[in-house]
Amino acid sequence: MRPIITLFFSAFLLIMLTNFRLTASAFYVDSQSGNDSNPGTREQPFQTIEKVNSLKLQPGDSVYFAGGQAFNGTLRLKCLTGTKDQSIFIGSFGNGRSILNGGSETAIQADSCSWLQIKNLILTGNGRLSKNRGSGVELRHGQNCRIDSIEAKGFFWSGVKVVGGQNLRITHVYAHDNGFSGINVESDGQDSGGLEGSGRKTFRNLYIANCVAENNPGCPEVKENHSGNGILIGGVTNGTIEYCEAMNNGWDMPREGNGPVGIWAYQSDSITIQYCYSHDNKTSATGKDGGGFDFDGGVTNSVMQFNLSANNEGAGYGLFQYYGASVWKNNIIRNNISYNDGRKNGQAGFLMWIANGSPELMSNCEIYENTVVNVYGHAVSFEPGDYPGFNFRNNIFMITGKFASIVNGNYSGATFENNQAWSTSQKFPFAFPEVRQIIPSDLGINIPATEKPHN
Repeated sequence: MRPIITLFFSAFLLIMLTNFRLTASAFYVDSQSGNDSNPGTREQPFQTIEKVNSLKLQPGDSVYFAGGQAFNGTLRLKCLTGTKDQSIFIGSFGNGRSILNGGSETAIQADSCSWLQIKNLILTGNGRLSKNRGSGVELRHGQNCRIDSIEAKGFFWSGVKVVGGQNLRITHVYAHDNGFSGINVESDGQDSGGLEGSGRKTFRNLYIANCVAENNPGCPEVKENHSGNGILIGGVTNGTIEYCEAMNNGWDMPREGNGPVGIWAYQSDSITIQYCYSHDNKTSATGKDGGGFDFDGGVTNSVMQFNLSANNEGAGYGLFQYYGASVWKNNIIRNNISYNDGRKNGQAGFLMWIANGSPELMSNCEIYENTVVNVYGHAVSFEPGDYPGFNFRNNIFMITGKFASIVNGNYSGATFENNQAWSTSQKFPFAFPEVRQIIPSDLGINIPATEKPHN
């Protein structure tokens, strides 16, 4: 009996070892010299994305596409499970980065993956106006994933689109010439910042840094919601966006209502946006927004600091509460600069708006040590409504617009304390104790001093 048991155990062990690799593997793909019948080594690489899609990648496995070469199709990664010490890696080898061309679809589709890294790739689509209906990377329900050093362009939706998950890092992404946005992260049940949302903030631990979202103009076919955003996140708890730039987005959005913004968050908690530059963003001829930064409906316990907003058609910093959003409260806006924002519609450096005017839905915001310089619009503007607990302290406001005011609109509930204000129009709805009119002789304050010519 013992020999039979031993033989059975040996056969079982052989089957197990055949089906489960004990060491991680590296697979190589070369569209020029490869063949899908090859073993996928560097010396004998695969040739196509379709072959990679057939692999059952294990923890620690890597897939390398030949740098400088193009690969057509959608890379589909489903239910891949890496570990903290053995992540699954997708990237390039050789000279330069490889190009994954999704054509009319998404370039990389990753569903329910954990400990996945996507790095050093160029992702292309046929173009937002050329029947593409995908995104560069679409990551759904990922855990502990990282997207790094990616260029994504020519997609109808987003360069990087993320739905659901937690513990995600997006770094060094250049997302340009896409329709809806450069980078879009949302929890399950959100609607990309529309006029309604579930209010769930279930996406946890997001980090976005050193990314650029440029010339994502919008989706002319999409008229029921905004498009043309730079970087936006929704339904996130504990997120950071830092050292990012958003520019020249939103200029081809057709919608007449709510519009795009350079960098913004909605329905989120404990968000920090810092050290970012958002400029030259736009909206439609009759659309709203088109601003630099925005804490929108349902944002709580969040901070915007050390950012620069410049030359946007909309407000530099929007503080908005749309219909159907959960409560907006307890936010901080500090140490930011707005320079010549509100170019198109004379909005403001700071713009406050609450959809139904209900003060219990939007309250408590500390706005201090910011600087607004504007030749177009107002320094601060309030849409009708009450804004209890909105405190403006130690800010500097300088405006030169002919019809602009330091503070525009009904600021019921808001307080102003120790702010410095300069204006050529002297249109103040209330007295600033420190008001100065801008005059050329006021050197060192309004105009840099210059040396007198020598005799």
